[in-house]
Amino acid sequence: MEIKFQLISVFILFHLQLSTADECACATGNVHVRSGAGTTHSILGTLPTDSCLAFKGHLSTVSGTHWANVDYHGRNKDGWISSTYLTFRTCSLSNSHNTGTGSHSTTGCPPIVIRSEWHARAPAHHIGPLPAVPGNVYIHHGATHGCHTKADCIKLVQSYQNYHMDTHGWPDIGYSFIIGEDGNIYEGRGWNTIGAHTYNHNYDGLGFCVMGDFTSHVPNDLAINALKSLINCGVRTGSITQNYVLKGHRDVGQTSCPGDKLYTLIKTWPHYHH
Repeated sequence: MEIKFQLISVFILFHLQLSTADECACATGNVHVRSGAGTTHSILGTLPTDSCLAFKGHLSTVSGTHWANVDYHGRNKDGWISSTYLTFRTCSLSNSHNTGTGSHSTTGCPPIVIRSEWHARAPAHHIGPLPAVPGNVYIHHGATHGCHTKADCIKLVQSYQNYHMDTHGWPDIGYSFIIGEDGNIYEGRGWNTIGAHTYNHNYDGLGFCVMGDFTSHVPNDLAINALKSLINCGVRTGSITQNYVLKGHRDVGQTSCPGDKLYTLIKTWPHYHH
């Protein structure tokens, strides 16, 4: 058995060492992408089954497990995945996330406008990862004017970040994701980083904010469909628990957020619980 394991290890090492940037690492099951080789490193995200990232040609062995270095979401950002959950094949436009475009999507998930595309400021300091897969989704509204084009929504997301950082003194925009009535989803702190969206609940859930004021009207269909798709994506990719609880911001705090009309709407959705 030891000889067999060594032969398998040699084969994996030989295969990986011959790999190039034109080769993709594809998940055989939902698998975490980590910031370094080994399970002690923080989770950057989850790669869904049959989804791929560009393999960067480097590998590391930790406690007998081989870890492949990948280009995480096309941002030239290092990610590491255990090769136990990978298969390697030639990259194609259809199976690689490393497209070089501003938006990215995973299998069955909506495109997300990444921080670099909306020209986000860098966080003022390091923000730690969530302690566990979040089991709550908190819905917010921005309580501002809305936006209906990508250009206007980018300006509005930037204003939210500036307000959170410059007025509140937070290290970054507080929301996990921000949704516009242009139908786009904008990356805030993302799936795995502790947020600053729901007081006393930033560690147990994600905060999704729809830009606009929804006291007297609901968001348009583009925003509603994007929000629903984002929640479903989180569940499918293991970034939100299957039995998650949906709440409005006002359910856990003294606030009118997410606006009367949006709040009334989300109370009709599956998983809502006061």
